[in-house]
Amino acid sequence: MPSSTHALFIAYPAQGHVLPLLELAHRFADHGFAVTFVNTDHIHGQLVAASPELEAAGQQDDGAPPPESGQVRFVSVSDGIPPDVDRNNLGTLTSALMSSLPPAVEHMIQNGNFRCMVVDYAVAWVLGVAKKSGMRTATLWPSCAAVMAAALHLPELIADGILDKDGLPTSKQIPPVGELQMNLAPLAWNAAGTEDAQRQIFRCLSNSLKALGQGTVDLLLCNTVKELEEGVLSEHPRPSILPIGPLPTGLRAGKPVGNFWVEDDTCLSWLDEQPDKSVVYVAFGSMAVLDQNQFHELAHGLELSGRHFLWVVRPGLANAVDFPDGFLESVEKRGKIVTWSPQHSVLAHPAIACFVSHCGWNSVMEGVRNGLPFLTWPYFCDQFINESYVCDVWKTGLRLVKDAAGGVVTREHIAARIEKLLNDSATVSRASELQQVASRSIGKDGTSFNNLTDVINAMKG
Repeated sequence: MPSSTHALFIAYPAQGHVLPLLELAHRFADHGFAVTFVNTDHIHGQLVAASPELEAAGQQDDGAPPPESGQVRFVSVSDGIPPDVDRNNLGTLTSALMSSLPPAVEHMIQNGNFRCMVVDYAVAWVLGVAKKSGMRTATLWPSCAAVMAAALHLPELIADGILDKDGLPTSKQIPPVGELQMNLAPLAWNAAGTEDAQRQIFRCLSNSLKALGQGTVDLLLCNTVKELEEGVLSEHPRPSILPIGPLPTGLRAGKPVGNFWVEDDTCLSWLDEQPDKSVVYVAFGSMAVLDQNQFHELAHGLELSGRHFLWVVRPGLANAVDFPDGFLESVEKRGKIVTWSPQHSVLAHPAIACFVSHCGWNSVMEGVRNGLPFLTWPYFCDQFINESYVCDVWKTGLRLVKDAAGGVVTREHIAARIEKLLNDSATVSRASELQQVASRSIGKDGTSFNNLTDVINAMKG
């Protein structure tokens, strides 16, 4: 029967945002909520293509019955962009959403019976619509608390002349946040492409900050672990950032994860055949792009390493996915290449020795949760500060560094860093220690477990 405890979840249309918010939605459903989960039409289409069972969970019109208690129902709305426009342009996408999303959400609220609304921080400006209807509200920041804390200080950064009114850097140095000597690159928008895109994303974040100041957000959630960002969280008690991570995606049999591409699970049976701690896992998330020269250097680096490897080469990873001549034949017996992996299962597999990662926060949290050391290769946005956590603060990984002369990460450097990492007992041991910290946080009476329990009880009212 329909539930009187009905939650409306709204995701920002990017892979790294959909995954943790959907896991949080499943957590709400576990506690008796009925959940309506909103994606854009474009993203919903990708989700259905990757997980056809989602089609049956769709609710596309006002006349459809509401979801039942414990159920997550998927709804899609327009993102306001014509079908032929590139949605990887985050500036254009963000700007269009700010026009298209509020009226669509207002329509859903008028035709639904919602107790509360939970949204990705990147669309927190839409929560004003919920507050007008007397709903409880929460927003999930899908990256680390350090970047969130910096974002909360935007007014001071502008007042101090460190950023201009459009959020672009001046010549002044940003002060450190917690343990981290932050620079401007990690501040989400300043490493996100063109100046126009940076301005549009900054405008979106500024509107989210206004939502906080206007009292439209009751709870500020972060997919992090208190014990891993103790300094940052203790220095920013107002507004209180509630760590509820790591949100462990992919551990629910029969429940959709929210992947944009079809998982190739043949890699799991291949991993079953490999010795423990023998495989280098290489994955760069959903948006990173390598030019052809760098793509070839990476391939040659894996070949040169002599190690077994599992490499995720999704569509669009390179300008043209064209492997070097003879590469596939050379690594046939020790390499596996897939277009998308069930990463949650891969990282938990005993055969995995380390993670070569773009340092998206979801990947970082999954790697920490499974006790893996990292080789870091950030691409844009918050990934640079995530790398700083891994390499400088937690000391669970090593950087891959571009050659000063050629501007690429060379094959020799890749092979040497793989060997150095896998023989670095201190780094490997530290990764195992952090695994225990993360496990305790989400275990019964752990900090994240208790915070999430409090959040769910507060949203029930």
